[in-house]
Formats: sequence, structure tokens, C-alpha cells
Amino acid sequence: MDRRTRILAALAALMVGAVLAAAVMLSIRYERSERQEAVLRATEDAVAAIRARMADTERRLGLLAAELQRSDAAQHFARMAHELLAEENALLRVEWRDDSGALLHGAGAPAPRPKLDSSLRGKLGFEAMLALRSAIEFDRPLYSRPYYVSFGDSSGFEVTELAVPVEGSANEALVAVYSMPLLIDGTLPASLLRSHQVYLTETDGTFVARSSVRLHGAGIYTASVPLELPGMSLQLRTNSAQGSPKLIPNLLTALLIAVTLGLLASGALLWRDSRLRARAERELRDQHAFRKAMEDSLFTGLRARDLDGRITYVNPAFCRMTGYTAEELVGRAPPMPYWLPDLVQDGRPRLDRMRGSDAMRLGYETEFVRRDGERFPVLIFEAPLIDERGRQTGWMGSILDVSEQRRVETLARVQQEKLQVNARMALLGEVASALSHELNQPLAAIASYATAGENLLAAGRPGESEDPAQPTRAGDGGSVGALRTALSRIRDQSERAGQVIRSVQAFMRRRHVDRAPIRFDALLASIEPLIQLQARRSACTLNWRADPDTIVLGDRTMLEQVMLNLTRNAIEAMEQSKADRRVLEVEARREPPGGGAVAVEVRDRGAGVAPEVAPQLFSAFVTTKPEGLGIGLSLCRSVIEAHGGRLRYLPREGGGAVFRFELPAAEARS
Repeated sequence: MDRRTRILAALAALMVGAVLAAAVMLSIRYERSERQEAVLRATEDAVAAIRARMADTERRLGLLAAELQRSDAAQHFARMAHELLAEENALLRVEWRDDSGALLHGAGAPAPRPKLDSSLRGKLGFEAMLALRSAIEFDRPLYSRPYYVSFGDSSGFEVTELAVPVEGSANEALVAVYSMPLLIDGTLPASLLRSHQVYLTETDGTFVARSSVRLHGAGIYTASVPLELPGMSLQLRTNSAQGSPKLIPNLLTALLIAVTLGLLASGALLWRDSRLRARAERELRDQHAFRKAMEDSLFTGLRARDLDGRITYVNPAFCRMTGYTAEELVGRAPPMPYWLPDLVQDGRPRLDRMRGSDAMRLGYETEFVRRDGERFPVLIFEAPLIDERGRQTGWMGSILDVSEQRRVETLARVQQEKLQVNARMALLGEVASALSHELNQPLAAIASYATAGENLLAAGRPGESEDPAQPTRAGDGGSVGALRTALSRIRDQSERAGQVIRSVQAFMRRRHVDRAPIRFDALLASIEPLIQLQARRSACTLNWRADPDTIVLGDRTMLEQVMLNLTRNAIEAMEQSKADRRVLEVEARREPPGGGAVAVEVRDRGAGVAPEVAPQLFSAFVTTKPEGLGIGLSLCRSVIEAHGGRLRYLPREGGGAVFRFELPAAEARS
């Protein structure tokens, strides 16, 4: 045996010896602790028993004190007192006294209990008298401090007296005399008295009484528990006769414990190994079930293929998408049944490109055909499948059916076209209104000048008479007639143009708004895709909020056009701002909350509006954009005013602009 082995063996022996020594010490300490706790529990149980027994006596005396107003009170007291003395062997005497201590009636305990005759009870001591008067004064049961009573043969013991006031009397009480040694012997279990030294002391340690069993404790396991009673505080002390734990039994116990611990350690290791294995299997099953449930709940189709393009896995979403079962698809090699016939030739070159793409992720859009022959667009993302050794074994494809997205985009495009048509019609009306305002005055002037020319001709100037019989001068007849004809035509055409413009104005004044209840949160939600499209182009973020009670009566198309114009202006105003400030905020709320108006605000973080431009901002043909016509805000103002509202501009704190309009709420209008 080499030196290293001997050292290891010595260390193992030392460790075993240390373990055994530690086991013996722990066993002794544990046994000592258990014995001490047993003594304490026994003492607490003894105190509880004494307290319960004295409480029962107190209750019975209280019942007797409540019945002493009857006519046969003396006989009733004697009968009940003797019954109580017969049942409670710790009582020596029950008395009926007044507040001066005078004895009215009394009953003594039967033999063999010590007898306290009238000579010993003729006059109460200080402690008993104090308890009697305090019980009467405070109208509650009270105990006296224990005091010593001696007999003629030079023997004696400690007693305590319980005073219970008589109900209905202000100066009388019942007094029960307890023997403290008899209280210990008659109340505590015999097993405790045979194995422990039991005695009562006052709180300062003054000895009061002990059990009649003259047993001396070993002084190793002791306990002291307070016995609190009304007017009296004592300590019940116990001293066990047991000595210190023996070494040999504990050594055998330690050996047994060591062997048991070794077996338990082996069993624990086996149990731990089985638990770890069972947990690993359970986690594997849970993970598999979780992934299966996740794959089954996806709306995205999943398809796995090997490097040759053969399908190795499909999820239920892909099967629902194509109409084929997993059994029909798994193991299938190209061409696939869901490929379009005219796109089959494109599938093989794509596979070749995927093999040579060095495991790069690919994304492309194509079309599939369902089992029933329906064609639908799909968006495919291919990612490489890598095994545990880092080698690519195939491709995992995520297939999205974008037919619904295409339908939504088509509807959005149609809606946008409708909105543009409505916008053009509204713009045409605004242009016509502006042109009518600008052209009415010149046309009126032309008409005035034409009328003045005719009046001049009719005034009888030379050569300008309208009488056909009157001759005209040579060279003047033709020119005068041509002048009259031209002036007449100027007047006619001016009146005709004015009539056309007045007709346009009348038509514009007669146009009406088709009013219906509109929820602004629903309106904003319907045009959100259009706003988002414009915002994404300008790298802006859209944040909008609308309370559900923002309901107005109006033309939905016109109000949508107003919101689109205002949001488009806000997005264009932020194109030169920093990226983190390009936030478009739209909010619709009741003002005041629950009130009769709906306030809508469109806020941006652009450059704002110059102070000199702000007063004319809503006028036609006034614009701050180089390519603008100045019609949009004028159109918005006209639409809002047609709905009974008001559109205005406010500068935004921190930079930017706020366009705000208020419309009457639907409830207020109704």
C-alpha cells in the first residue's frame, strides 16, 4: 500500500470517527433538548390544569353567589357548599362573610382533609381581608396572596382564599379557602409528581408549597411557568429526576444512525437520479407537447425540406392552406402538387440557388394552387436547418397566405380612389367658388361699360341717330352700326357669363351634407391604413386615440377627406424634422368630458406656420408649400363649417402645429 493510499485511508477513518463522534454528541444534545422540552411542556400543561380547575370552582361559586337572594338562602348555601367541598378536594372551607369580615355562614371540608374550625377562622388575616374587600369593591372574583396557616401540633401549610361578591348585595361575598399542597396533589397527574419535583413559589422566589411526594430533582432539566390569577401571581416550578444522557446507548444509536444515514444517502442518490431522469423525460414531453400545440395553433404554414427538396414535415396550417394531408405531402419530391403548372419550371432553379446560397435566409413571393384548383398568393421565407454538428440538413419554410392582405389592399386602393374623386369634386367646387368671386367684378364692369356705350349712341350724337329714315354721313354709317353691334354682343356675352357663374354659385349653395351618426374612433380606424401608408413613406410614427363617445352627425366621406388632408399636411411638415420627433398625434374627445362637443386635434412636430401666414392660412390659394395650390385647408374649413363646426390653427409648445376643430356631438344636435 503506497503512502498516498495510506493517507487517504487514514483520512477516511478520521472522517468516519469524526462523523461518529459528531453523531454521538448530536444524539446526546438532541436527547437533552428533547427532555428539556418535555419538562417545559409538562409544566405548561400542569399550569393549564390548575388554572382550569380553579376557574371551574370560581364559576360554581359565582352561580351560588347569584342565588343567595332567595328566602332559604342559608339552607341553599349550606347544601351547595357541601356539594362543592365534596367534589373539589383542594378546598378546605366555603364561607359567607360581609365586608367587615364577619362570618355569616360557613361549611368545612369532610375528613381526612385538615379542618379549619371557627377558632382559626374567627378573624381574617390581612391578605384574606384585603382580597374580600377588593372583590366587593370591584365586584369581581379575586384571590389573596398565599399565607401560612398553623395548627396546634406545630404543623401547617400555605393557603389562598378566593373571594366572590354576592350578586345583589353591596357588602357580602363568598370565600373559598384553598390548600396549596392539596391543589398540587389533586390537580397534577401522578406521572408528573412521581418523576419531577413540583413546587409553587411567588414571583420573587419565595417558597409557597410543594407536592406531598418528597422527590428531589437532579437539577438538569428544570422549568418555570407563571400561574397568573386575579390578585395572585405564582410560579409553578418543576425539576426532573432524570440525569444526563448515557454514552453507551447514544453510541449504539449513533452507529445505527450512521448506517441508516448511509442507506438513506444511497437511496437519496438513487431517488435523485430517478427524479432527474423523470424530470428530464417530463420536460422533454412537455416541450414536445408545447411545440406541437404551438405549431398546430399557428396560422403560418411550416414546411421542412431536405437538401434535395423532399418534404420532411408540414404543420396543420400548411395542410389547411393547400388542402392536402400531411401523409400526402411528407416524403414527396418535386414537383409539388400545390405548384402552379406554369411555375413548375421556376421551382427547380430556385432549389439549385438555395443549395448554393451558403445557408442564407431567402424570402420571395409566389402563387400556390389549392387542391380544389383555387390559386392564392403566398409569401415564403426559407431558413436553413442546422443539426447538432453544425451541418445544414435542409430548409425550413414559413408560408404566409397573403390573399386576404391583397384583398384589403385592393379595397384600400378603391377607397383611396373614391376619396380622391370626392376630393377632386370638392376641389372643383372650391375653385368654382373662388373663380366666381374673382370674375364677377370684371364681368360686371364689362357690362357697365357696354351699357354706357349704348347710352352714348342713343344720346343723339352726330351720325349716331337710331332713326333709319334719317340719313347718315358718308363713311360713318358702317362704323356706327358695327359699334352698336359689338357693344350689344359685349353686353349679351357678359350677362351670359354672369348667369353661368351665378348658376355655379347657386349650385354650390344648394349642395347638402348627407348626415348620419359617425363614431370618430371607427372613422379613424377605417382610414388608419391610408395614414400609416403616408407615414411610413416619411418615416413618421402615428399615435391616435379616440373616446368611444365621440359621435357626430355628418357626411362620413367629407370628414374622412378632412382627416386625410390634415394628417397629410402634418406628415409633410415633419419630413425635415429629426427622426425621433416625427410623431403624428391624432386625438378625438368630448369637451368637456360628457359635454355637447367633440374636439379633434391633429398635432405634429414640424416647423409650424409663420406668424404672417397664420391669419390667411385657411384662405383659398394661400399655401406655404412650393408646389401647393392652397386649396386643401380652405376645403377642410368649408367642410367643417358645413357641419356646424370651426377649424383653427394653434402653435404647439415645443415646436410644431396643432389643427383643431370642434363639432356638435350627436346627442347635442338631436
